[in-house]
Amino acid sequence: MPTRVVQAQQVAVFTDLHLTPTAPEEIFAFAQSLLELPAKLEALIILGDLFDAYIGPEDLAHPVFEGMWKAIDFLSLRGAKCFLIRGNRDVLMTPKDGKRVGFEVVDSVLLRGGESRASLLTHGDAFCLADLPYQKLRRSLRNPILRPILRGLPLSLRIKIAARLRQHSSQAVARKPLNMLHLNRETVARIAAKEGAQRVVIGHLHQDLRETLVNGVELRVLPAWEVGREPFDPLA
Repeated sequence: MPTRVVQAQQVAVFTDLHLTPTAPEEIFAFAQSLLELPAKLEALIILGDLFDAYIGPEDLAHPVFEGMWKAIDFLSLRGAKCFLIRGNRDVLMTPKDGKRVGFEVVDSVLLRGGESRASLLTHGDAFCLADLPYQKLRRSLRNPILRPILRGLPLSLRIKIAARLRQHSSQAVARKPLNMLHLNRETVARIAAKEGAQRVVIGHLHQDLRETLVNGVELRVLPAWEVGREPFDPLA
């Protein structure tokens, strides 16, 4: 999908929530944090991995997520645009899926806010080129020919695919830091220049990092969400 250009000055970003029905208290806490966002909020951006592993529309209908969808509806009614950037754990989500629960599903957002520098927001897994086994899996899951086939598989097989998506970390430690050596900084800078961004904001690696790359491009890596963590303001 092409990069979605968003003009906004009041933005909240969350990333790598890895929500799962087995931890309903975390889902409730996140829904509450959404309800507490400022009334003037213009855009909510989830930077990927909202789910610990998205297997299809069955996840959207699970009762444990109902409060979260109501919180998204609440933000939308107040005028906030809600975006879900697909990560490695929710790669099978489609724009149609997102529309059902109030999200616009995208792969990246170019955020422009007043006089602030343009920021490119994406999950970040596409930049981890040294992680060869994952990149092979990623290409398969994003193949436009294979995706409808994968989504049409029996639930039991889709659960097995989800298990492969958890290879980098078990469910119990889904938010542990990943290997920073996998990140290709040159590719980050090249894509930033292509998109006209002076800043790149990613998740995926579950670490808190700020670097200056070639041509002055700022790279901001966000830590994984945890209960009580405030949203990130990409325009600050």
